[in-house]
Amino acid sequence: MKISVVIATRNRKDDVCFTISNFLKQIYDDFEIIVIDNNSTDGTGEAIKVNFPNIIYHYLPDNIDILAQNIGVTVSTGDIIWRTDSDSYPADENTFFLVNKIFSENTDVDIIASEEVYPKANFRIRDYYPLPHDKANVPHNGYKSYTLTGPGSAIRKSVFNKIGGFWQFGHEELDFCTRAILAGFNVRYFPNIITHHFSSSYDRPKIERWIKLTSQLIRYTWKYFPLHLALGRTVVIFLSQLLMSFSVTLNPLYHIEALSTNLSTIFRTIRTERKPVPIDKVYEITLGTSILKSEAKMFANLFKNKFNSK
Repeated sequence: MKISVVIATRNRKDDVCFTISNFLKQIYDDFEIIVIDNNSTDGTGEAIKVNFPNIIYHYLPDNIDILAQNIGVTVSTGDIIWRTDSDSYPADENTFFLVNKIFSENTDVDIIASEEVYPKANFRIRDYYPLPHDKANVPHNGYKSYTLTGPGSAIRKSVFNKIGGFWQFGHEELDFCTRAILAGFNVRYFPNIITHHFSSSYDRPKIERWIKLTSQLIRYTWKYFPLHLALGRTVVIFLSQLLMSFSVTLNPLYHIEALSTNLSTIFRTIRTERKPVPIDKVYEITLGTSILKSEAKMFANLFKNKFNSK
């Protein structure tokens, strides 16, 4: 199977060149690397053309952020899409061999979610998988999951062909996997496939990012969940993000903007996107994990990571 590595980037010349050089260390040789450049002005294109002349490079006149991933998928020629960021790459040079083996031997595996590790934070593991699992004895077809990690996931191209691509930045992986699950595809978590994520902070304004992430989670909630669950989730999200916001800004104008954005997102989603899943499907897209438990886990991890960094 041919693997297409799709990278969307903007003004991260050093990051993306470092990332490409590490992907080229993969021993499995049937893969291509596609870089979609969101209107970079830092010489990214020139650096790629000089140092990696065999890379497929596309420059966009406008910054469309995550949506650039969809363009990369469209021009790809592989059977498998390796969805990644411009600051992330597989930790092991045999990763693509393992990915090919999993897909070849398990026709019921459609999306592979990897383990995300932060080398710049003492190799801390992103704790996103909600169920008990044994990292030392991973089943041949992985663990059932409801989401993937953006910096390192393998997706059969047939999934994109059926359900389309990612929506805009903000919980795009969650929305994509929900659509995939509802379409009959299987998402599986493999903690033995490790992605190094260097989590570049360049061009990531905290306030705008916080508002966007919150509104997209609200959008996701009102798109898929039955009314009583959507209302309950919204209350938890509002309270959680209110607490989180104080670590971002104390300016009340931003809190008013966030509330206004969230309310308009609810009405817009109800009007244009709402397709609530049957109640018996809710477990499939959550694995039985409540939003309250998820948010509590997020805060616990934040406090733990902050304490460990001291």
